[in-house]
Amino acid sequence: MNAPQILANLREASLKVTEILTSASQLSRISFRGSDGVSSHATDEMRKMTVDTNTGSLFQAATAYREAIEQQIEALEKALLNYHSAEELNAISADAIEIADRPTVAGPNLAI
Repeated sequence: MNAPQILANLREASLKVTEILTSASQLSRISFRGSDGVSSHATDEMRKMTVDTNTGSLFQAATAYREAIEQQIEALEKALLNYHSAEELNAISADAIEIADRPTVAGPNLAI
């Protein structure tokens, strides 16, 4: 697998995690209707498990995962840019060496 394909896969994964974040938000809106304590408790627990920022919720986990993916994308893009810059410099250096290494033919005021 090459770097551009890895980047594409990471971007796709980031989009999938964004979909999970949307689902977590939708799940947090579920209300177990009822006037009893069990229904209220179930509604509170669903909210905690999906979006509460103090409980290790699905939203927190997915957000951390997406941030890690985005950091990997940035790091790989930077490494790829550095690689291409080095390759470009190497190509320029190789051209200069080829020109400098050309043999010359000496003769009366003759050089090739």
